[in-house]
Amino acid sequence: MSINYRLIRERVRIEEVLHWMAWEASSRRGGQLRGRCPFCSDPNDGSNSRDHRNFSVNTDQNIYRCFKCQASGNTLDLWRSHRQIPLYTAAQELEQRSGQNTQP
Repeated sequence: MSINYRLIRERVRIEEVLHWMAWEASSRRGGQLRGRCPFCSDPNDGSNSRDHRNFSVNTDQNIYRCFKCQASGNTLDLWRSHRQIPLYTAAQELEQRSGQNTQP
């Protein structure tokens, strides 16, 4: 089965993926979300550290970046990193979860 990665990146919104990851923003300004990085921040750390804003998501461009660990990418990269799976598998999962048909 072939997968159209470009269509998946375009059609699956990053906010959907963040919801599936149970990630919550600590602040929002328009299409810009900020919060703890799901990759390098300890979610159980209740301290008042700067970690609560090191992860930035641009919902208009469907991209993310962590200013601490330098993780960055698009919707597909985010899901792949979160699940720690190959890109092809991540694309299949996103296609299934979103109900999008991205077959060429």
